[in-house]
Parts: sequence; C-alpha cells; structure tokens
Amino acid sequence: MTYIAGFKEPGLKGIHFFIKGLKFPVAIAHYTPKEAYEISLLESNLRKGRMTSEEICQWCISHQINYKVLYPIRFRNVLRNPRKAVEYLNMKVRLKNYQDNRLEEIS
Repeated sequence: MTYIAGFKEPGLKGIHFFIKGLKFPVAIAHYTPKEAYEISLLESNLRKGRMTSEEICQWCISHQINYKVLYPIRFRNVLRNPRKAVEYLNMKVRLKNYQDNRLEEIS
C-alpha cells in the first residue's frame, strides 16, 4: 500500500494543509465529496476566526476526517526547542483522550 504525506493513497482525492498562524501545521485528507465540502467549511471558519492546531484536530475527530499533525519528534527538534516538543506531546495526549471520549459518546 502506498502513502502520500502519511495518508493512504487508494481513493485519496486531495490534501489540505493548514499552516499559517498555527504552532503545529495540520494536514487533512479527503476521500469523498462530503469530506471536501466539510473541509471547505472549516477553511471558511478559519478565515473568519482563529483556531489552534488542537481545535482543528478536534474538529477532524468530530467529523471523522483523517488528519496528521506535521511536527516530527526528532532528537534535534527536542534539543532545539524542548518546550515545543513537550507542548506537542501534551497536545497528542489531549487529542487521544478527546478521541476516546468521542468514541464513548457514540457507543
């Protein structure tokens, strides 16, 4: 199976990158026209107001859309900016908890 930017290639229609004004860039993939429409709504909301990387990821979790946070944890990144690396890891833990809570609500 092949991957493009960490997303499965079969059926992939497009990838949207959200970078400007975010601490951690986020990439969102869409496979269906419905997902593309929902992402366009997200883009318009981002232009109107300010969202954080974490809020974008939570939105993706809520809408069941694939996303990736574009921040690699590498040794040199940790040495250069340890505070940012810790913030990233804390955000990943909060997103995991958010996702687990969403799954419990659905069940």
